[in-house]
Amino acid sequence: ETGRITQGAVMALKSRVLLYAASPLYAGAVSQEKWVEAAKAAKQLIDKSESEGWYQLVDESSWNNLSSKELILETRQGNSNNFEKLTFPIGYEGGNSGTCPSQNLVDAFEMSDGSRFDWKNPEHVSNIYNPEKRDSRLFKTVLYNGSTFKNATVETFIGGKKGTPIAGATPTGYYLKKYVLESISLDPNNTTTGRHVWVLFRYAEVLLNYAEALYEAYGNPDYTDNTFTLSPRAAIDQVRTRAGMPGVASDDFLERIRNERRVELAFEGHRFCDSRRWKIAPQTMDIYVVEIEKQDDRLIYSRQFVDKCIRSDKEYLYSIPNEELLKNPLLNRILVGKN
Repeated sequence: ETGRITQGAVMALKSRVLLYAASPLYAGAVSQEKWVEAAKAAKQLIDKSESEGWYQLVDESSWNNLSSKELILETRQGNSNNFEKLTFPIGYEGGNSGTCPSQNLVDAFEMSDGSRFDWKNPEHVSNIYNPEKRDSRLFKTVLYNGSTFKNATVETFIGGKKGTPIAGATPTGYYLKKYVLESISLDPNNTTTGRHVWVLFRYAEVLLNYAEALYEAYGNPDYTDNTFTLSPRAAIDQVRTRAGMPGVASDDFLERIRNERRVELAFEGHRFCDSRRWKIAPQTMDIYVVEIEKQDDRLIYSRQFVDKCIRSDKEYLYSIPNEELLKNPLLNRILVGKN
């Protein structure tokens, strides 16, 4: 029966759908009732996991790992190396750089003490890639200047072995690590493949769904009652504790919830939809990268603005495909305001 849709997968889908339905893009006016229903859906799966051991947070990664107890539903891909051909950094055999994470994402990962990364803080900048000073999830998500990958040091500084001005080098200062199978070889004389497991639902998302919905419903990070015996803060802290992070701070709690989703679920297909259902396009338009210059034996890091992605309100939703309008002339007449 492995690979089939389970009751847990259906409950996880219900949790996500009701969370979306309660969000500003779809709900319109604030509806406590919708947020409560979303929280209940997530809590039902949390209760099953706690009482019957359905799912749990685990230390190992859930991606590319079918045995993970955190995995609820996944897309499976047979042995291949197509993703690695696209994603390995330039300069590695067969690499084409692929998706290059932005500085915006890297900035979202907190310092290990729970404070927000701040470019105006010299101590933060000097520890930008220090595993003891940053959220551990950063180092599972991106390859940065100084990373070790396939027994070689990744150099993304200007003039480095994997940096500009090499053709095809990362324009952001980063390469993707999450989902990449480092063990795969693209050497023409010794090419290998591996099995990929793409996460659709995992238990960490359900906890974050619950935290967001319950906080939106009652506005209290520590709210509990007979139904909701787990507070929003306690739900988030389960995820953070697994990553070795301290409890979530109380300041601007909703923004902390949203940031937690951004870093925990990075590259799992959530940020695109989350930024739209929250209607936060104005805060996501400016794109930044890191520029690293080597001066003598020192590396100088600077955050550089590179682009502005202009978005309008109509882009929060997909347009109706033209082929669908052609199938139904009546629909087309309605949309253009004709009787």
